[in-house]
Amino acid sequence: MVSPAAQKSAAKPSRAEKPRRQALAAPAGSDNLRALVARHAAANGVPFSLADAVVRIESRYNPRAANAGNYGLMQIRHQTARGVGYNGGAAGLLDAETNARYGMKYLAQAYRLAGGDTCRTVMMYQSGHMAKRMSGANRVYCSKVRTITASN
Repeated sequence: MVSPAAQKSAAKPSRAEKPRRQALAAPAGSDNLRALVARHAAANGVPFSLADAVVRIESRYNPRAANAGNYGLMQIRHQTARGVGYNGGAAGLLDAETNARYGMKYLAQAYRLAGGDTCRTVMMYQSGHMAKRMSGANRVYCSKVRTITASN
């Protein structure tokens, strides 16, 4: 005879048996935003898989995300957006269209400067276009991007 406690624990899957959530999956209902990101990626010569990974990491497709002076889908700084032609205020970067337009311009510049190399691209996106050496944070970011792009 099996005790009630043993039956209960037998019915509960172990941690190893639980399905693992896809790495930073795009949230349900983000199809319109994914299409927006795809359009701006294509217009700027950035592979969609890279653009998608950056947006998943930066905001999980939340256009209203704001953290420590970073705004919107691509978590771009106001000063950085101004450097690629944006003329509005910081709050305007919470508009998905605006954020994707200027964030993707900045990512595209990093992509070209890096010669299309994924890790160098995200290093420059994260640390600035003048960055030359990968930091620990850059290596973690690159690893996340590679995991996401491999799952697409």
